[in-house]
Amino acid sequence: MGQRTLVYRSANVDSIRAEFTSARASLQAELDALFSTVDSTLAEWSHETDSRQAERRAIRGLREAIDRLLAGLDRLERELGVVQDAAETAEARNVGLLD
Repeated sequence: MGQRTLVYRSANVDSIRAEFTSARASLQAELDALFSTVDSTLAEWSHETDSRQAERRAIRGLREAIDRLLAGLDRLERELGVVQDAAETAEARNVGLLD
């Protein structure tokens, strides 16, 4: 079985990080628009009813889950930055050893 290697390309990591950032922003915008539409559609629904209170609890739970998802995307992007920094430091050290 062949030996596995890791090929690091900074431009690829930059691209992946940009995609995470873009995906997060797009997702946030879409969800904000969705929640705004739901809120305006249900604006006349009395907050006193059991069904409305259940809807609000469900929305609150959904928003919390979405916040965790978005935080996860943010963390992935940050961790890719850590990996990128480590790879560039290793590359600089290896060049220093070869010179």
